Amino acid sequence: MAIDAIPDGVPAVDTPRHSSNIREAERSQGNGTFCAPAVHYFSKHDTIKLASHNFLLWKHQLLLILEGYGLEGFVLGTIPSPPPLVIGLEGQQLENPAFLVLTKQDKFLASWLLSIVTNDILVHLTTAKTSFDIWTTIERRFSAKLTIKVSSMHHALYSLKKANLSVKEYVSKVKQLSDNLTAAGSFVSKQEQATGVVNRSSLPSKFGVSTARQ
Repeated sequence: MAIDAIPDGVPAVDTPRHSSNIREAERSQGNGTFCAPAVHYFSKHDTIKLASHNFLLWKHQLLLILEGYGLEGFVLGTIPSPPPLVIGLEGQQLENPAFLVLTKQDKFLASWLLSIVTNDILVHLTTAKTSFDIWTTIERRFSAKLTIKVSSMHHALYSLKKANLSVKEYVSKVKQLSDNLTAAGSFVSKQEQATGVVNRSSLPSKFGVSTARQ
């Protein structure tokens, strides 16, 4: 078969002649031969399981692990997918070693992600087939809940009144709400906390968030 009769979208790649062995194709070096990267397996990490209350912490921890191995592109969708077929020197269609390796890597990551979520979340991931599908399904599910939670905490913080609370109790509540907002990804600075304490409680400006540490 002539090389110029290559189907559209299938790249021509030099591969070992008279060989259909994919493993051999992956390992072949020199003479323009294509060499695919290996699947990157890693040992289990001591990660927290995703539950209804710890999405941001879980996400932060997992991204650090994936970035350490250079695999974050799989869950973020930034890894380009190679074509499943390539054309050999004699014009024959061959399975693309790079595509096989990428597929195996993704299956490994997908199975790992499914192993570090709780059962009540796992039931919502039964149709997700790739690590990207799993990641985006989780993000969509938790993003809406997180937005509502942050809005509620902001309202609680900015409507908090001193009433019958002591200064220390009042400032402590402000700090707790601010810390919860920060943990949810909505940072509240010390200056904002201190200004809010003074403005909403009619306390003199010498009082601030630092009072809670006394």
